[in-house]
Amino acid sequence: MANRSFNEEVYTVPKRPVTLWAVVTMSGTTPVLQKWVYPTLGTGTNVRTYTTASSVTAPSGTGSWPLQYTGGTEGVFSVTRTAAGLWTVALQDAYQRVMLVQAWQSLAGGAATIIGCSENTTITNMSAGAPGSVIGVGLLSATGTLADPATLTTVKLKIELLDATEP
Repeated sequence: MANRSFNEEVYTVPKRPVTLWAVVTMSGTTPVLQKWVYPTLGTGTNVRTYTTASSVTAPSGTGSWPLQYTGGTEGVFSVTRTAAGLWTVALQDAYQRVMLVQAWQSLAGGAATIIGCSENTTITNMSAGAPGSVIGVGLLSATGTLADPATLTTVKLKIELLDATEP
């Protein structure tokens, strides 16, 4: 279960929905998780832009570990490529189930190489342990086959989950 305070002003029958966002840039075939740099009183470098998210080794076992401050970004711990068009998204917290996974590209010009996204249930494990749940993501090309986004492309992921233990 996620142990954070999420906004509960959502009107839906399933209990406690949570939406996570991840921004990933491609370096060759390697996905690189990005972190938004919030301004601190309007000062600092690279404010209001993305930078590479910090990477740390996940702790062993369970317990309180402030992942949101030390690794990953905004609920996502890491994104790794397992094969062409297949990613493993590790979350900072554990959840009950996946409701939706969406992806779209941001690129300076040309046509998007990825037009669809699906959950890869072979990889998805909601009780994976430390740091949290793991979700498999398949990225689909226009031909309906798994494909990697082009290098320097930004891929935005939207992941909707349920945090409730009750039906």
